[in-house]
Amino acid sequence: MTDPLSLIALGAAVGSAAGKFVEKAWDSGEKWIKSYFENHHERSQERAKENTLSFLADLAKRVDNLEKERTLSSEQISTSQEHPDFSVVLQKAMITAAQTESKEKHQLLSRLVAERMKATPESLLALASKMACDAISYTTSNQLKLLGLITNIMYIKPSSKLSKEQYMGYLQARLGPFSEIRPANLDYFHLEALSCLKYESFLSIDLKIILTDKNQGEFDFDAFKEQPLGKSLTDIWEKHQLKSTQLTSVGQIIGVMVSDQVTGSVTNMDSWA
Repeated sequence: MTDPLSLIALGAAVGSAAGKFVEKAWDSGEKWIKSYFENHHERSQERAKENTLSFLADLAKRVDNLEKERTLSSEQISTSQEHPDFSVVLQKAMITAAQTESKEKHQLLSRLVAERMKATPESLLALASKMACDAISYTTSNQLKLLGLITNIMYIKPSSKLSKEQYMGYLQARLGPFSEIRPANLDYFHLEALSCLKYESFLSIDLKIILTDKNQGEFDFDAFKEQPLGKSLTDIWEKHQLKSTQLTSVGQIIGVMVSDQVTGSVTNMDSWA
């Protein structure tokens, strides 16, 4: 998906409201990108346009799903860009997407815009989404995954109490994809500068308590520590100071989306909207 004609073809393939939405977004986005990269090299401008179209292609599919699931009406979708605050989020996301070829970031940005479409004005998600756009722009892939890991440990839990065996499987599915992360203090300082987390070296959160409470007390932490995942997670928690971090609202929003992206799950964010 590298040219406007392909994007228009995609618009024709998805629902009518989603198709019109993405065409209107490109009409505005093309002007925004042209203005932002006005004095840059011609090839840089071309690549920025290609990156933006890649982002819009993913966004079109998400908006189409909102229409098909009847999460938003066709009228809500078609008029969304008339709201100034949403228009700013869309602009920020497009300019951020234009600067990177990372499909990972394109998907995060399109998810963020889609979630913002569902949110009410002045809600926490509506206000924090603009900050999240900026933060995604300035984070590395490992730092994004770090936010996803912290979110999984501290903020996402099973929908109901699981048996000890089931909970072990749950932790493997949710935390296993992040087990190779080894953050440095500089990662924490950078994410703190982006308002994604707070790092306090004197803070020491008990991993056993967190993981046990997540499953309403049903957990054998000692057995977990003897498994490869448990050993790896304990190393990250203790030696790499994950125990000294807490996420902000911005960090949690990004963390939830990264978690879903990496684990293939879908977390409902309606409570933020």
